[in-house]
Amino acid sequence: MSMKTKKVNDIDLLLSKLDKKQLCEFIKKECAYDVRFLNRFLALGTGIVFKANPDDYTTRVLDLIEDYEGRYGYVEYRDTFDFNRAVCRILDEADDAMKNHQWSVAMTVLQGVAAAGEDIINCGDDSAGNLGAIVWSCFEKWHNLCHEEALPEELKTEIFELSITRFSEKDLEGWDWWWDWIKMAISLADTHEKQERVIAALDDVIHTKGDEWSVRYNVQTAQKYKLEIMSKVGTPEDQREFMYENVANPTFREKLLQMAWDEGNYDEVLRLAKEGVSHDSERSGLVNDWHQWELKTYLHRNDKENTLQLARYFFFAPCRFGKEEYTMEKMYALMKSIVPSEDWNSYVNTLIDEAYGKKDSIKLLYIYTKEKMWDRYMDFLRKNPSVYTLDDTPQEVWTLYKEELIRLYDSCVRHFFQQASNRDSYREGVGLLRKLIKYGGKTEADNIIAEQKARTPRRPALINELSKL
Repeated sequence: MSMKTKKVNDIDLLLSKLDKKQLCEFIKKECAYDVRFLNRFLALGTGIVFKANPDDYTTRVLDLIEDYEGRYGYVEYRDTFDFNRAVCRILDEADDAMKNHQWSVAMTVLQGVAAAGEDIINCGDDSAGNLGAIVWSCFEKWHNLCHEEALPEELKTEIFELSITRFSEKDLEGWDWWWDWIKMAISLADTHEKQERVIAALDDVIHTKGDEWSVRYNVQTAQKYKLEIMSKVGTPEDQREFMYENVANPTFREKLLQMAWDEGNYDEVLRLAKEGVSHDSERSGLVNDWHQWELKTYLHRNDKENTLQLARYFFFAPCRFGKEEYTMEKMYALMKSIVPSEDWNSYVNTLIDEAYGKKDSIKLLYIYTKEKMWDRYMDFLRKNPSVYTLDDTPQEVWTLYKEELIRLYDSCVRHFFQQASNRDSYREGVGLLRKLIKYGGKTEADNIIAEQKARTPRRPALINELSKL
């Protein structure tokens, strides 16, 4: 039996032995001494004995902030977890209320905690995410409440009014939780009048002027939510027209590209993609996205000339996680499948020249490896020796130039130890010595070890790490 289970059993046993008078005396005494206990106890009567009041819950949260801030007025990193648990115990009261179908109580709890949202976020060090997690949990419960089938209509309307007001008042603007208010409003907008109010609130954001990143982000996010509400009040044609009117929104351009592709309108796919490349020329991630649509279309049309150009573009583009179709390996294979075999060697030389021009050693060594240009590979290593490139050198190069590669590795390890100055770097250096020995450079490694042990002044940590070899 765990200690926790034993204590629960002990509590049950004690409660079975105490009479009501003893419990009442204990509760009164604890309430007098502990304001947190007092608040939690009085919360049991909310909706039964007392009318629920959001301000009471806001005050409880603010009191907790004051307690945990201490004398310096700031919740320290080490205290944020306990603070999180203390506030989440208040949020648990909303869960209990929902289980008991005390909908107004649940709403009151969430309203009170949400009102302290900015105070929670700004009260201390949120490196561990414990402060933001409170606000996230609060809105998760808000969404759960909004989707309760048994929620009375009058409360749905009350929550709708609250959410649309909080959004318009920019409560929590600057954080994504601001948008939770409009998401709640959209989920509860079950009449034409409510839907129009949501659209009006979003239009206020959409019509904001400014070139700042935050303004652009807010405008485009508001446009996405307006499209969502339009799915309730408008036709597919209306939605499509709205997306074309705001095609600078990358989400809309992506949707329109997919629609044109599904309809087989490949000219429109290319038009939208090329327009996107021009419009978003300073945003490399988006440029890549639009080029991918171009490449997809050229492949479908068997347009070899344009396919080759884009395959080359993606070959040299920075690697992007999750884009397996556009990896360096696949783009190289695609280029080779297009270029006539008699022209391939000449084409490879242009790739090498471009890799040199871009100082892209990864692509350069990849080309040398694919084309088995071992002499060029070795020439690169002579000019750019490092333990990392030597570790990645193909076995064929090691077979052809083993002695020279060992000398290069020896030189790199010696240089490393010249820069090493703490136990972590000494430990890393010992790892390099193990690799040098594995490559066949035991004599060289022994010489380095002897030299390092003889260094003055003596370095006990270095000698200790070397002794582990």
